[in-house]
Amino acid sequence: MKDLSLTQKYLLCVLNNKGKIPTFGIEKVMCVAASSVIELLLDDIVQLENKKLSVKRDLPAEKKYLRPVFDFIEKKQPVKFEKVLEDYSITFTDKNSNALIGCIGESLVDTGCVEKEKGGLFGGKDVYIPDEKAVDIVIQNIRAEILEEGEVSEDIVALTVLLNKSGDLTKYFSAYEKKGLKNRLKEIKEHPVSDEIARVINYVDTMLMMVVVAAT
Repeated sequence: MKDLSLTQKYLLCVLNNKGKIPTFGIEKVMCVAASSVIELLLDDIVQLENKKLSVKRDLPAEKKYLRPVFDFIEKKQPVKFEKVLEDYSITFTDKNSNALIGCIGESLVDTGCVEKEKGGLFGGKDVYIPDEKAVDIVIQNIRAEILEEGEVSEDIVALTVLLNKSGDLTKYFSAYEKKGLKNRLKEIKEHPVSDEIARVINYVDTMLMMVVVAAT
C-alpha cells in the first residue's frame, strides 16, 4: 500500500462497510473538508493569514484529489476557513461534498485501499468500500504514536483530532486503551504543532459547535 496523505487516511477511516459516510454524518463531512485544508497548509500550497486562506502555489499533480477545495479557495481568496467548511457541509445541497469525497475516493481506488462499487438508495451512486487491512495499517500507525511516549507527527496530530471530533476515533481502541487515550489526547492539544494546525483545529471546534447549535 502506498503512503497515504492526511485526507486519504481520514476518509478511509470514516467510510462505513457500505462505502459511504453514514447519513446525518455532517461532522464527518465537515472534517473531510477540514482535513483537505490542513493538508494544503501542511504542504505549503495555501496559507492562512488574518483568519483567511489564500493560494501560495499551484496544486501538484499528485494532490489532484484536493482540486475541489483548492479551486474554491483560489476563486474566493482570501476566504475565511469557516466559509470553506460551510460550502462543503452546511448547505442545502451535497453537490460540493460529493465532488470532494468522489475525488478522494478515486485516489484511494488508485492506491488499492478501497473498492469502487455502485450503491446508494437507487444503486446509482459511486461508493468506496474500504479494505480492512488498509484501515488497520492506518489505525496501527495512530496507535503506535498516540499510545506511546514521545512526540507525534503533525500529520498524526491532525488525523487524531479530526477523528476524535467526528466521533470515529474511539471505535478503533479497546476499553483499556480508551483510558489512556483521553489523557493522551489532552497532551496532543498541548503538542507544539505549527500555528497553522493549531488555528485550523480551533476553527473545526468552532464549526462543530455551530452545527450543534443549529441542530437544537
